[in-house]
Amino acid sequence: MSKGIDLRMKKRIITAVVMGIVLIPLLLIEVLLPVFELLVIALGTIATFELVNMYDKQKKIAMPMKILTVVLTMVLYASIVNSFSICDKSLICKFLDIINVSAIFTPVIALFAIFIILMSCLVFVPDFEVQDIGKLYLAIIYVGVCVGAFLTLRYYGVRFVIYLLLVSMSTDIFALVFGLSFGKHKMAPNISPKKTWEGAIGGTATALVIGFCFLFFYKNMSPTFHDGQSLEFFDTVFNYKDFSTPGKVFFVIILTIALSACSQIGDLVASKLKRCYGIKDYSNLFPGHGGVLDRFDSTFFASAIFLLFMIAESNIFPWIG
Repeated sequence: MSKGIDLRMKKRIITAVVMGIVLIPLLLIEVLLPVFELLVIALGTIATFELVNMYDKQKKIAMPMKILTVVLTMVLYASIVNSFSICDKSLICKFLDIINVSAIFTPVIALFAIFIILMSCLVFVPDFEVQDIGKLYLAIIYVGVCVGAFLTLRYYGVRFVIYLLLVSMSTDIFALVFGLSFGKHKMAPNISPKKTWEGAIGGTATALVIGFCFLFFYKNMSPTFHDGQSLEFFDTVFNYKDFSTPGKVFFVIILTIALSACSQIGDLVASKLKRCYGIKDYSNLFPGHGGVLDRFDSTFFASAIFLLFMIAESNIFPWIG
């Protein structure tokens, strides 16, 4: 047993190192942003296939319907990215401009089209049943929203993705550490028996310290990311610099705790789906880690919540300062 665990741990470490070597330059180097976008699209495509392949455990989904699901997922993803002016240099926005549909290609239009297409499949696709619509909707909304939010955050600035990764990864790592050391009270025994409240609280507390330091003191390190220019973390997004110091502290604490909690919820959502369909991993894409949704479940889910904060800032945040 210990040899098997050691072998899996070695695979995880090697895979993590390789992923870091590939992903870090794509994330940080501005000229490589189009390549990063293509990678996000590829991860979204694979994640969608992972979900629809999971459904095969109960009932086979025909390959044409799987392909259609991937296409509709990418339609929703594209509509989300296209709805943010900050993303106007993205590959998908440039493509939509070329075919002259960017002005009308909104998430609302995309969702209407997805609804009409899937409902029509009930009539025209043999063996496609009502319950199948819910499964495919889940895959489309889950992946489309999450990868769309993740890429949009990158176009807002690399600092937002770094902050998101710091919070979600430190939550994940230290929830395990605190859970193994102090865990006594099961958090969700029917979903993930190893997760405990002690681990969850410890992971969030650690993420709060790390995320708070990065966000609150970003101005001191910002010249490294902005060609010598000093910026507050949320500059160019909203007037965070006009907040009072207590307002900044309150906002940073609330945001970091919310993202940490949502990253754990995202992890539990992915685990719940796997448990419902009796699978251990979504795929074997990353040795020792599993599939895209095994590796990025918490980050993708938290990215949607983070983007929601960004959208809501004009209506909610002014009174905090």
